[in-house]
Amino acid sequence: MIKNITTRFIIVFVTFTMAGGFVVWTLRQSTSLQNDLFLYEREVVRSFRALHQKAQALHIDALTHILSKLVPIAREERRRETIVLENDVQKAFSALGHFNAHFFAEHSLAAQIRALRGEWSHFLKRREAFLKAAALLHNDGTAFRKAESDYMVAYRTLLHETATLEQLYRQLFRGYIEKRQSSIDAALLFSSVVAAATLILLAFLLFEVNAINHKLQSYLQEREEYQHKLAEVNEELSHYSEELESEVKKRTEEALEHLKKNPLTKLPNRLSFMEYLNKSSHASVAIFNIDRFRSYNDLFGPKVGDKIIQEYAAYLRQTIPYIYQIYHLQGDEFAVAELDRKNAATFLAMIKQAAKLAREFHFTDANGDFVLQASIGVAIDQRRPLVKADMALKHAKHSNESLVVYSDNLIQPHRYLENVTMTKELANAIKEERIVPYLQPIADTETKEVYKYEVLARLVDAEGKVHPPYHFIPLAKQIRLYPDITRIIFKKGMELVEKHDLHLSINLSADDIHHHPTRNFIIDRLALSTKSDHITFELLESEETKNYDEISHFIEKVKQYGVKVAIDDFGSGYSNFAKILKLKVDYLKIDGSFIKRIDEDSDAREFVEIIYHLASHYNLKTVAEYVSSESIYETVRAIGIDYVQGYYIAEPRPFEEIQKERRAASRAVTEEVEALNWDEM
Repeated sequence: MIKNITTRFIIVFVTFTMAGGFVVWTLRQSTSLQNDLFLYEREVVRSFRALHQKAQALHIDALTHILSKLVPIAREERRRETIVLENDVQKAFSALGHFNAHFFAEHSLAAQIRALRGEWSHFLKRREAFLKAAALLHNDGTAFRKAESDYMVAYRTLLHETATLEQLYRQLFRGYIEKRQSSIDAALLFSSVVAAATLILLAFLLFEVNAINHKLQSYLQEREEYQHKLAEVNEELSHYSEELESEVKKRTEEALEHLKKNPLTKLPNRLSFMEYLNKSSHASVAIFNIDRFRSYNDLFGPKVGDKIIQEYAAYLRQTIPYIYQIYHLQGDEFAVAELDRKNAATFLAMIKQAAKLAREFHFTDANGDFVLQASIGVAIDQRRPLVKADMALKHAKHSNESLVVYSDNLIQPHRYLENVTMTKELANAIKEERIVPYLQPIADTETKEVYKYEVLARLVDAEGKVHPPYHFIPLAKQIRLYPDITRIIFKKGMELVEKHDLHLSINLSADDIHHHPTRNFIIDRLALSTKSDHITFELLESEETKNYDEISHFIEKVKQYGVKVAIDDFGSGYSNFAKILKLKVDYLKIDGSFIKRIDEDSDAREFVEIIYHLASHYNLKTVAEYVSSESIYETVRAIGIDYVQGYYIAEPRPFEEIQKERRAASRAVTEEVEALNWDEM
């Protein structure tokens, strides 16, 4: 309602302003109209009166001079009078023209004014001719009468035209006045109506304001009553709020307590443990972890897994003195801690004693009786004790020790730093393609002539240092950058093949084949090359080589482009000769662990001979890796191995060095041939 009244007051104000504006405009127009009437009187009426008077004066003057016979004597005087009269006439015409231009723009009388000027000029000429004829009256009476007649016609015409133009002025100005007066009357009427309507609206508004005022008084009285009641309610709410706050605080404490406990074992959880450790800068911590718990959980299901954790937690509680709180960190991991540095030795002795019982745990359920073992990592009086106890636990897991105490010599932090540095270096090297191919010859065993080269990856760091594969390949597999290395080496290998007509052997892992983007990249690149038959893929035989169907499909696909296939590290422990035969490979590269000791170990030699005979039976060529000495070379040659590779033949080198060596050898042969030819001559 208030908003509506405000709007109405605004309307009243606007309408009053409009009415006032119209009244002011009407007054200004009335004043302007009075000024126009005054101007008409001054410029038009006076001008026409002057024209009539001047015409009559000139006419009377002419007749007077003729009657008095003074024409010859007063000629100069008449000329002066005539000039004065003509000036007055010009002023009158200027006033008429100015008024016409200002008021009669739509109905201009400029043509009539010019015509009247012309009549005046004609009248003056006839008057002058009449006066001259009067001066010669005694000589020529006929000329006088004719001049008199023309003069009188001109005089009457001038009077008639002046009267006519005056009438036109009067009519047009009357129309102008009537039009202006009509506009003023309409504006005055409109402003009166608006003012009346505004007054009526204002009366209604005052009535409404009065009604609202009564309602407001009633509302204020009710509000006072409500405030009194509200004060009573607030007092009750305050009392209830105190009770509610007490209840919320109690429930919050219970919820926080619940959040700090593991729901399965009801032991304090990792959050509680971290709060406890934060009370001191140094602490001693022991972590207990059930070995191979995931296997039991996966094998027998989560219900059995939960039961194992619950019973192990109860077993720990029986094993560890009650002065130490046991914390359930996560899953199958528990911890105890000691914050007092003075008790660190006692804590370690207690843990070692408890470990004798806690590292083995007997568990029985419907699936049978089991003996579960646990690994224990301990950090004594250390900063960041949880992290260091976890390092000791991981070391215990990998070293098959049941309990390991952290020491600075146990975990070497510089190894972590090296891994971080190498991760960054590896990522940049891949981005900048500083992964480069090194080539190691594979030679014919009998002739030692290079048959082809194996492509081996090297990383050139930002300072130009060359890193061997074992520095970055395992890390690349961990951080999933290995496919990028494979693609870079394969791309650069194909460039060497196509540019220098080399035969290359390139390593591929089962992961490369199972990784669809890498596999598709290889196949697409082979399809674009005219020398894909120069390529041999060495497939690394390992536990990963289980999806033989996908590998077999890949081999069939690349063989369509003339590619040959070798099994690398054959005999390394995962060989399945029957399935390998189904892959239709071309070469077997015997694992270097047998070749390195073949000249000293009879078992190794016997194993290599078995592989050779099996390969020969199925028409597979054999390659011996790690041939590092003449003794090893002669041994594999005696067995009948087809090809050899190793430092005895040549080290892996960049292609640029191999190319220089080949060019040097070529020049030497050329020089020798030229020398022989010269000797014969």
